[in-house]
Amino acid sequence: MGKCLLWLILVLSVFAEDCLAGDDPYVLQLQEFASKGDDESRLALALLYEYGEQGVARDPEKAVALFLQAGEVGIPVACLYLGIKYENGSGVVRDPAVAGNWYGCAARKGWAMAQFFLAELYEKGKGVRQDNCLALAWYGLAEEQGYPGAKEAMTLLRQEMNKADQERAVSLRSGLLNLGTQ
Repeated sequence: MGKCLLWLILVLSVFAEDCLAGDDPYVLQLQEFASKGDDESRLALALLYEYGEQGVARDPEKAVALFLQAGEVGIPVACLYLGIKYENGSGVVRDPAVAGNWYGCAARKGWAMAQFFLAELYEKGKGVRQDNCLALAWYGLAEEQGYPGAKEAMTLLRQEMNKADQERAVSLRSGLLNLGTQ
């Protein structure tokens, strides 16, 4: 009898949080849409699992799986989150190269934070080949949107670069948003 009671308590504790989430009409609707392939609903669910909101228990593994589904179709905020996760090893194996790919996904869609983070990777050669011209170009795109720290980063980087490389960075900047991969 004791083993059955212990098993029942374990099962109920595992499913209790799912039951709470199941009572929320918003979460139910998101789950329904996500199960039908709606990538924005997957992103919203990923955020709920990431932060443990709306009665949904925090579950970083589910969050990553949903971020990946949304990121694979190019939802920019999912790409940004994945870049951050892979750069820091948060819920995934730390991999700066993979982080760079995800940042690139969001950066090419105009996300200033991703542009800034990608620029930092290029400047430091973290997970990508070190390239001050690309770093300056990405910083420039982030700076155009007023991203904090981008202007200062550009000023410091320019001090390390010759005039020809600075001009190359300017010409690169105009084409970066149109690239498929970087």
